Amino acid sequence: MFEIERIAAELGRVVADLDPACLEGRDAAQLTETAARIERFGATAKMLFAQRAAETGAWSRRSHAASQEQWLAQTSGCSEAAARDAFATAERLDELPTTAEHVRAGKLSLQQAAHVTAGAAADPSAEQRLLATAHRSGMRELRAEKERVIAAVTDEVAARRKARTERHLRTWTDGFATKGSFSGPTEDVATLLHALEPLERARFEDARRSGEHEARETYRFDAMIELADQRAGVVKTRTKAVARPTGTVLVSLPALLSGRTRPGETCEIPGVGPVPVAHAREVLSHGLLQLVITDGVDIQTVVSPTRHVPTPLKIAIAVRDRTCKVRGCDRTLGLHRHHTEHYADTHRTTYRELGNICDEHHDLVHHRDHRIVDHHDGTWSLRAPPDEAAA
Repeated sequence: MFEIERIAAELGRVVADLDPACLEGRDAAQLTETAARIERFGATAKMLFAQRAAETGAWSRRSHAASQEQWLAQTSGCSEAAARDAFATAERLDELPTTAEHVRAGKLSLQQAAHVTAGAAADPSAEQRLLATAHRSGMRELRAEKERVIAAVTDEVAARRKARTERHLRTWTDGFATKGSFSGPTEDVATLLHALEPLERARFEDARRSGEHEARETYRFDAMIELADQRAGVVKTRTKAVARPTGTVLVSLPALLSGRTRPGETCEIPGVGPVPVAHAREVLSHGLLQLVITDGVDIQTVVSPTRHVPTPLKIAIAVRDRTCKVRGCDRTLGLHRHHTEHYADTHRTTYRELGNICDEHHDLVHHRDHRIVDHHDGTWSLRAPPDEAAA
C-alpha cells in the first residue's frame, strides 16, 4: 500500500468518528483551517497523479470515459471544465517552480493556483506579484490582477477586434425561467453596468432598510428590468459611434502617453476590467470620465482639516479600495469609508487613514470593539477584544 493510501484510510476513519458537537467553538475553528489545508494537499496530489495518468494514458484503462477530462470529472465529482482547468494548471506549474512550491506546501488552493499560473504563463515577471495577491487578498482581487497581467501583454487591437466579433447575447428557457449569457467589449459592458449602478444601489438600500438580504446579482437583475421599463417605447438609432460615460478609468501615465499597456501598467475600468488605452483616450477627449493617473500627483498629499472628504480623495479611495480592505473579504457592495484614527482625536482626513470596509466589518469595529491592524501592504485585519478572542 502506498503511504498516501494509508493516510487516506486513516483520515477516513477519523472523519467517520467525528462529532463536532463535542468541540469548543475555537477548536472547531482551528480544525476547520486544518481541514482546509488537508483539502489543498489532497487536491494537489490528485492533480499531480492525474497529470501522470494522462501522460501515460493509464486513465483509459481504468475508465470508459471519453476523455481524460471526463475521467477526472467522474473521479472527482466535478465538472469537466474544472477538470480541464486542473490539467492546464498542472502543465503550467512545470514551468513555474516557485508557484509549484507554494502549491505543494498547501499555501495555495488549486483555484488560486489556476489564476496565478495563467497570469504568470502570460508574463513570468508577474509571478511574485500574483503570489502576493493570492496570499493577502480574496479570489475576486486575484482574478482581477490576473486579468490585468494578461491584458498588459495582449495585442490590444486584435483583442478588441475579437471581443467585438464575438459579442453576443444568448437566452434559453428553463421551465418558467429564462437564462442567458453575454459577451462583448469591456467598455460596452461598462456602459451597461454604469447605467444600472444607481438603480442597483437604490434597491440594495431599500432592502437593507427593510431588513431583507439578497445577492448582488438579484439587485442588478431588478435594476436591468427597471431600466428597460424606463426606456420602453423609446427607440434610438445610432448612426455614429459616440464615446459614452463610463465613470472612472484607472490608467498608468506611461500607458496613456504610449497608447498601450506594458507589463506592470494598467488601463481599466474599476470593477469591470481592463480596457484598451485607446478607449481611455477617446472618452477622455469628450470629458466624460474621471481619470486616475497612477503616476501623477501623489494623492497622499490631499489632507482635509474636516470630516469632509475632497473629491480627488474620494476617487482615489474608491479606486484603491474596490473591495473591503480587510484581508480575505471580497465584498464590493455596501462599503463604508472608515477612519483608522478617530477624527475627534486627529481632526484630519487623509488618504492613509481612510479605507472602505463592508457592513459586517464596519459593525465589528464600531459596535463590537474590534481594532484595525494596518499592514504595510495596505490591507487591514481586525483584532478582536480580549474577552471575545478567548471565547
